[in-house]
Amino acid sequence: MALMRRMELTLRPDRISTFEQVAQKVAERAVSQKEKVRWNVYQTMFGDLLSVIYVWQAEDWTDLEAQETAEVRMRRFLGEKEGQQALEEIRCCLERAQQSVSIERPELSYLPDQPTRPAPFAMVTRIHVRPGGVEPFEELVRKVAEAIPKVDEPARLMVRQTIIGNLREYAAIRPLQSLKELSAQRTPADLLIKAFGPAEGGLIFRTGNEAIEHIERRIVAYRQDLSNPR
Repeated sequence: MALMRRMELTLRPDRISTFEQVAQKVAERAVSQKEKVRWNVYQTMFGDLLSVIYVWQAEDWTDLEAQETAEVRMRRFLGEKEGQQALEEIRCCLERAQQSVSIERPELSYLPDQPTRPAPFAMVTRIHVRPGGVEPFEELVRKVAEAIPKVDEPARLMVRQTIIGNLREYAAIRPLQSLKELSAQRTPADLLIKAFGPAEGGLIFRTGNEAIEHIERRIVAYRQDLSNPR
């Protein structure tokens, strides 16, 4: 069971440049030292502009447990004195930090191929499902994934479900090579109606939409300069 550890940082507006300088130094050391633990970093372009997201992949819980804490890793990369200073600088840059763990839901996704590198951008929709709404919501997403190739929609869809954090939270992620791709992509409602007809498609969308308690969408950009990619 592949896991994803996600840490979302909310930065102080007056400390963004300081955070980036320290984060870039850590990433450079990781790359130069051929660090085995990999991570990717994304910054919100449209949405909460103070948000930076770190993502680590793990094969299973044993692999996740073996990953060092940020404190241990930074001291190892930078040395005890410089690492401690960097940690203090990072802490002064943060308003908030939240960590969660999720799993892939391939049966709800449409990924005809596995990319070798992160896309430059992604549209991320985070959904909180109402109590008792999991089944109709998952049916909605499953049908959206089914509709994409059915109508030759130029999109890929990856769905993840939180297992540590808000247990009724899902993330629907559309990787983008360019923001202009959004101009050619249909909304979920339009996709369902095009693929299954107004009656069936409309019913699937309404039933699934009623199962949603809260939904939020953002566009993020990949920050290779802050990452230690594969």
